[in-house]
Amino acid sequence: MRRLIGIAPDVQLVGKATLAAGCAWWLSQFMPGHNLPYFAALAALLGVYPTVLSSLREGGRYAFGFLLGLLLGVPVAILLGPSVWGLLVVVPLSLLIAAWPQLDGHGMQVPFASLFVLLAVGNEPVARALPLLADVVLGVAVGLTVNAALPPALRQNETGRAFRRLGRLTAELLHDTAAEVRASDLFEPAHRARRALAVHNGAMEVADARAKAAESLRFNARARLARHENPLPANPVLEALYAAAEQARVITREVRRCGAGSDPTMLGPGFRARFTDLLDLLAESVAECGRSMRAPTAERLGEAQARFRELRAEALDSARSEELEHAPYRRLAEAQLCALVLQLLLDLVPEEAGEMAPERLGISY
Repeated sequence: MRRLIGIAPDVQLVGKATLAAGCAWWLSQFMPGHNLPYFAALAALLGVYPTVLSSLREGGRYAFGFLLGLLLGVPVAILLGPSVWGLLVVVPLSLLIAAWPQLDGHGMQVPFASLFVLLAVGNEPVARALPLLADVVLGVAVGLTVNAALPPALRQNETGRAFRRLGRLTAELLHDTAAEVRASDLFEPAHRARRALAVHNGAMEVADARAKAAESLRFNARARLARHENPLPANPVLEALYAAAEQARVITREVRRCGAGSDPTMLGPGFRARFTDLLDLLAESVAECGRSMRAPTAERLGEAQARFRELRAEALDSARSEELEHAPYRRLAEAQLCALVLQLLLDLVPEEAGEMAPERLGISY
């Protein structure tokens, strides 16, 4: 049963759109002068969206675009009739109106409605256009009613899937960066670009999923039954994972910028080994955080903090060494990477960690 429920949102949407179109078609036949209920069924079909709020918004835009088309087409039909001159007026004006941003994806309803009125309603444009507008209003109202009466599914699960994917992509990026530094060999640019772009797209997908989940709660009776009447509360774990993804991209960019992956002398051997081990550990923590939607365990955080102390000590030892001619550049690169990896570690520490928080343990750089 739960597997069927898992695919229910799409099936429900198709079923509700079919029901709304049928109801609008049937109801429009009882209205005077409505002998062509095509527009009622179409408006009802286009008025059913994954959320009640989007049905209200998009249905209103559809009806508004249709109204603008009638307001343009009816006067031209009265003055010029269904002629070439009428077309020369309606087509450019309707296309300009269709580009209005407020109409969004329903702008083409303006030329469609205006041309339909001009060419298809005959010599009585006003008498024939008003029933068409009434059909559209009826269809939008039926679609919205059906969507609200059969509440759409809440969409929190999409947010969870998006965050799990973001955790996996971020972990892969950190593992790749560790492999580059460990092997002193940068991966090909196309591979690096794909990895970084995947994390960026994953973060955008998370933001989109959270917005859709919050929208699914608006005007939704199912949300009230589930006691989700307010927007989604902030989740510290999700915020931490989102911040860690951005910090992982910053670390990867800095590694490539300073040449730490391709120049074996840019980082000290000890620092290089400890840095890559810490990156791999943090990658595992990020992946686990994405899978479980929970903060890393105290044991894993403690291990990461201990490894950071060792990394910082290695950087300080390297800073005291003047064996290499370009030691100042090494000191700068190691200090920068220490600061960035510390920030990633801090991003993963939950707010309620108390004494486990790195700043409470005296870890700073």
